[in-house]
Amino acid sequence: MKITSKTTIEDVILMLKGIDFWDQLETVFIPAKIPELTYGQRIDLSSMNTRYDLLFIPQKVLLGLDEKEVMSKPFISVYNYGLSVYQELERMTIRDEKTFKYNPTAEEVKAGFYGIDHGVFGVVDRIAQRLSISHEAVFDLPERRIYAMMKIDYDNGMYQRRLNQIISKQK
Repeated sequence: MKITSKTTIEDVILMLKGIDFWDQLETVFIPAKIPELTYGQRIDLSSMNTRYDLLFIPQKVLLGLDEKEVMSKPFISVYNYGLSVYQELERMTIRDEKTFKYNPTAEEVKAGFYGIDHGVFGVVDRIAQRLSISHEAVFDLPERRIYAMMKIDYDNGMYQRRLNQIISKQK
């Protein structure tokens, strides 16, 4: 059986049990348009770890579809959508790693820099305080807005660090 635009996920699972076909999918991949993500959606989508997740999690998080509904959709469209979402998350991760790269000083390391990691809650708490909104409301904000606020805070922190270094050298 050939995979066509009408082949469902269920069909593919039944016909390809035990066959590795993922490398052949590059030929059918067409990037799909995905909506602007909220911060909460980005967090939910970050749990994608397997090929199964690639097919089902974006459909659930962004389109509100359950597993049964996804199983009846054309495989190629589900695959293209999932891979497009995955690639967007990768792009965001690379962007974040480049933007927020920080090399602590020896003094900061000694003071416990690497022991500080507040994760998602730290971001949510900071944004909630900054905007005087609930923690839950932060998850509904556009991801790019959260990124912009974090970048502003980071840039201000880097400026303050440089200023403190200049002042301490002048003393």
